[in-house]
Amino acid sequence: MSDLDACKTWLNEVNWDMIHEDAVTMFLEWGNNNWHDAMRQPVRSADEYSIYFVIDTWEEPKVVLMKMTNYGSTTLCEKRLPEDLAKRYLKSIGGLKGIHELSPEIKEWLTAELEKK
Repeated sequence: MSDLDACKTWLNEVNWDMIHEDAVTMFLEWGNNNWHDAMRQPVRSADEYSIYFVIDTWEEPKVVLMKMTNYGSTTLCEKRLPEDLAKRYLKSIGGLKGIHELSPEIKEWLTAELEKK
């Protein structure tokens, strides 16, 4: 099973609108929530979680599927970006190291990769 095959088992639960900063706020910074935000309601149970994709640029850029709970995050799967896509993305963010949200171009590439058999 490839790493993207591991991603496919979670696809029905992916929150494509979630970004890492919001997941941290919702699950780990309980006093820092906007209780009136209909899109990202605060966590009310230890059983709640969110599954979402990020781009990790700490090393070679890769797409990572994360699961965030109130105990922290877990990597479910990851895939390195193609070199040309990685270069364009790094240029677009000024080469910043960190955890970033998906760009439209990377989201398009990722969904195409996930649809392959």
